[in-house]
Amino acid sequence: MQAGIQKNIMNIFIMENLSFLQSTYWLILPILFILFYLHRSKKSKQVRRRNRRGIDRCQTYPRQYPCGWYRICDSDEVAKRGQIKNAFILGREMIIFRSDDEHNQVYVLDAFCIHMGANLGHGGRVMPGTNCIQCPFHLWEFNGENGRCTKIPYVDGQIPDKAKMQTYPCVERHGMVMIWYHPLNEPPHYDAICVDELLGDNFEFRGVYRYPNIHMHLQEFAENAADVQHFHPLHGNMCIPWTELQVPRVLIHHEASLKFSTDEPHIVYFYDTAMLKLFGKKYESSKVDASITFHGPGGITLFRFDGGFGRIYLFHTHTPTDYMELDVEFRAYVEKKIPRLLNWYIVGNWIAQWRRDITVWENKVFKRAPFLVKNDGPILKMRRWYNQFYLSKEEQENLAEPLDW
Repeated sequence: MQAGIQKNIMNIFIMENLSFLQSTYWLILPILFILFYLHRSKKSKQVRRRNRRGIDRCQTYPRQYPCGWYRICDSDEVAKRGQIKNAFILGREMIIFRSDDEHNQVYVLDAFCIHMGANLGHGGRVMPGTNCIQCPFHLWEFNGENGRCTKIPYVDGQIPDKAKMQTYPCVERHGMVMIWYHPLNEPPHYDAICVDELLGDNFEFRGVYRYPNIHMHLQEFAENAADVQHFHPLHGNMCIPWTELQVPRVLIHHEASLKFSTDEPHIVYFYDTAMLKLFGKKYESSKVDASITFHGPGGITLFRFDGGFGRIYLFHTHTPTDYMELDVEFRAYVEKKIPRLLNWYIVGNWIAQWRRDITVWENKVFKRAPFLVKNDGPILKMRRWYNQFYLSKEEQENLAEPLDW
């Protein structure tokens, strides 16, 4: 009997607590819902505010992709015959493929078939022994060199001349596939960069370093070279290679200059002599002469480092993938006599200094009429030079599609 009484007491206790928990649950649930809603609302406002700031910032920049040569991929990404690769570049989907014939050429086309819009990079194939790619949807075939449709399996007569894919001039140099971009599809205004010295046996490839999704406009990198007064604030301190960690009390002295080519109007040369400075004293033994060749708008630039150690070439490429978004790559070619540790130090130190610019680039706006003062550097001259890579207002009127992003 006592056990029965205890059981009843336990049941009463459980029922009372369940009743309490149920009433508490229905009281707490709306409160939790309100708190969750407020939290989400706050986060949404923050995201909208960031997006609004981003849109406002982006609208200050020139709303075009500059005309010029760009790295679309590395050669080893399409190393095999018949290999196909998709790439998103310049705000559009493209495909790169290597032919299956004796020429072993690389071709670049728009990715979407002119027929019904299938993506040739997903299920398409390079026809054996040819330079043609076949659409997976209806088996149309297109020539990689000129984009013309060469075969429609269910059409016996002549294929219309307008049945043609958009192609892009491309070359392979120094381990990269480079394409020429012009909104009006004009042929290349100048040749893609080629360094004859690298074609010999004295240099070797020493690695590639990639930094995707840098949120900036390509023009900023070019203007950065003309902005001589930013060197001391951002690049005046020695950093640990590959990082932004500064070495205390070790400074870098820069002597920079800019030269505009008179023979080749698409080229600008930037020169910088850098040496270590410790306790106010410059150490000549640490001197490195660096030069940058802007071969066009900055899609493909060439760094050269010279010193008592030898010579290093560094291809610094900026590939615009979308509006205000760049994929950046560094490719190092080094004299064989240079120790790998020294190569690691020099290249790593340069990239460390470059990384210090990124925070500024990704958060600044473009001042169309900057308030410049004496000794700011040839910034406006650089802008006038850079304008050659944009379409004029008259040329923009001839576009089938607007340039606005």
